[in-house]
Amino acid sequence: MIIKSMSRKTKSFSQLYHYMKSGSSLSSEYDVFRHNLYATQDKDIVREFLNNARFVKSRKNGNYLFHEVISITKSSKLTLAEEKQRLLDIIQVYVQKRCDRNLVAGYLHDEKDNNVHYHLMISSNEVDSPVNQRLTKFEFDKAKRETEKYVIATYPELEQDILISATSKQRKTHQSNKASEVKRRGGRLEKRENVYKTLNSIFAQSKSMQNFFARLAQNNIQMYNRGKAIGFITLEDGKKYRLKTLKLEAEFKEFETRISEPEHSQKEEDKKRGQAAEKNKQTQSSHTTSQTSSQRSVTELERRKAQAENIRKQSHNKDRDRGKEH
Repeated sequence: MIIKSMSRKTKSFSQLYHYMKSGSSLSSEYDVFRHNLYATQDKDIVREFLNNARFVKSRKNGNYLFHEVISITKSSKLTLAEEKQRLLDIIQVYVQKRCDRNLVAGYLHDEKDNNVHYHLMISSNEVDSPVNQRLTKFEFDKAKRETEKYVIATYPELEQDILISATSKQRKTHQSNKASEVKRRGGRLEKRENVYKTLNSIFAQSKSMQNFFARLAQNNIQMYNRGKAIGFITLEDGKKYRLKTLKLEAEFKEFETRISEPEHSQKEEDKKRGQAAEKNKQTQSSHTTSQTSSQRSVTELERRKAQAENIRKQSHNKDRDRGKEH
């Protein structure tokens, strides 16, 4: 089990709260933790932290909150739900020893392959207190040691190494075991490297989404989505690999952009063709209008000529009649 603590000297409650929540799958009743909080809605929880922080007199380099992470390695004997249930109980024990009178909000994250962990946001002061909690390094270490001892004694099925309260002999044993683990993980890392190379090749060679999924199937790989996260499963062993963990996000985005370009180009081509057809239609219409106008002009000219000719003939006839009279 590992416990990390990070202090913050700004009132960044909203940012940390939404970071914790957005990273949680929220797939079980064990994924959310609240302590000394009346609010249940996100904005109200953040407001409660802010209101409590106003009791503390501002001072240079003073802390406003703590961001702490409590992590346990995944066990081969338990399901994910069983691990979550035990971790929530561990969080309750830890908070009771570390900050029983403070405001605490937390969310469980389970996206890692080898551990589940809780993110906690802890107010620097106790509820309505004008001063920050006085927690010495000795007291903090004591809370961590007692929590670890509780875990080892209560949940042996979690298979946690003794790290925080380990004796020098236990530390040496752990270091020896860690060396063996590194050697054993060599095969695991080699497998991940193979998956990396296979997926990278598929991203580069696929010409369409249909072709992409066909190549995945040929390599016994299946794609999955978990919220906004994208991952891949090797069907032969059911092992999951997140795109982010494999560091292939840029390659996958490039692939998506590439296969969308032909469709975009086709749309642009269709648009250009439509514009050309419309322009041609307008030209033809203009030409037809021009012809009609010309025809009308010719007809009008002929009509006027005919009228002039009639007038000339009438005038000529009148002159001739006068000549006869004389």
